[in-house]
Amino acid sequence: MTLDRRRLLIGAAGFCALAAPAAAAGARFRITPAEALQGRAVSVRLEGLLAGQPVEVRAERRFGRPAVRHRAVAMFMTDARGAVDLTRQAPTSGDYSGADAAGLFWSMRPVEDPLPADWKSGEVRFEARIDGVVVAEGMVRLLGAKPEVVDEAIPGFPAARLYRLPGGGKRPVVVVLHGADGGTGASERYGRKLASEGYAVVGLPYYSPDWGQFGPPKAIAELPGSFIDIRIDQLAELRDWIMTRPDLDAGRIALFGGSKGAEFALIAASKYPWLTSVVAFAPSDLVWEGWGLETLEAEGTRSSFSFEGKPLPFMPYKGFVEGLLAGPKADLLKIHEDGRAAHPEREDAARIRIEAFKGPVMLVAGDQDRQWKSGTMARNLAAARKGLPTELLLYPEAGHDIGGDGWVPTLGEVARGGGTARANARAQADAWPKVLAFLKRTLKP
Repeated sequence: MTLDRRRLLIGAAGFCALAAPAAAAGARFRITPAEALQGRAVSVRLEGLLAGQPVEVRAERRFGRPAVRHRAVAMFMTDARGAVDLTRQAPTSGDYSGADAAGLFWSMRPVEDPLPADWKSGEVRFEARIDGVVVAEGMVRLLGAKPEVVDEAIPGFPAARLYRLPGGGKRPVVVVLHGADGGTGASERYGRKLASEGYAVVGLPYYSPDWGQFGPPKAIAELPGSFIDIRIDQLAELRDWIMTRPDLDAGRIALFGGSKGAEFALIAASKYPWLTSVVAFAPSDLVWEGWGLETLEAEGTRSSFSFEGKPLPFMPYKGFVEGLLAGPKADLLKIHEDGRAAHPEREDAARIRIEAFKGPVMLVAGDQDRQWKSGTMARNLAAARKGLPTELLLYPEAGHDIGGDGWVPTLGEVARGGGTARANARAQADAWPKVLAFLKRTLKP
């Protein structure tokens, strides 16, 4: 081969290697806003490419405890203007399908690549690649809460905290009630988040699991270790404390709960007309049996909740102890449904009289719930409230884990709760702004 021919071939190979980046020399991400409270819509648009050009878009962030690197990747074909708009365009392949503004956010998975030391919490970093070459980079920062939110302990209520923004006069109150996991997780998840919207938020733990030698150590010594006869009355006592605070408005109190916390919230609403509104995720229309070490040999004898010193009538489970022995393999849906089917004579007494509450109620549920039939029970609750202000958000493909904002990785949340990561994330992303609008309309922060 002559020297000139060899130079020609080398030059041609070099041109091909540079063609993709050269064609994308003007590529750039346009991400708006650059910083947002997580759950607010973010627009991600890639511009400056050729029309009909295949491009890989990847998103990465630090996430989890302990924090690890998470990543989602999707392939797109640019439109006639040489752009990719994540809000309007579906990927041709990748970690999610269908047009979804939050798709690259919720579909992230942990990866083994090291986590860069300079990546900060909430930063989502984007890359566009053509033939493996990075042609554009961008970033958005999702804030879990406004940094100025402050919190303090609430005297007389173990592990309870008040979250709020400084100043602002009397603020309406949102009381966060956790689910069957107990502890402070729900308070930490939603306290600062809702306080950033202008509310005074009370995270109210009321149960801290204690299974003795069969489980981890009890986290909050002062709280009940069994989910038995949990006192609905403590909300009236909390209201008394709220009345002592000049910065809190006892005339505007909403309850915000999921799963067993939704059961708590709906029971309380049926008892206390002074509540302003209720948001219930994956709710129950019944009071259910309680559980704890003392029920291992006395299944079907204790209630989850009490009022004014008396246990509330409840629907027993069937097979709960066997479920405990099965551990993570327990079929919680079957335990609930078998109990309900075995005791039709107890249903009326156990039913939550939510129609007694005349204020606004929002119910959010998924029909693929594998913990209990929250979709069916939400419909029952809505039917009982005929003529009363009720908003029912039903998601046919979503499961139990429907509380959230839809903008964080959700792939790990479907093992027991049902639904799919995609359905749960889309349900969350659809419901969250509607929940915020409901609270704003009913509490007027």
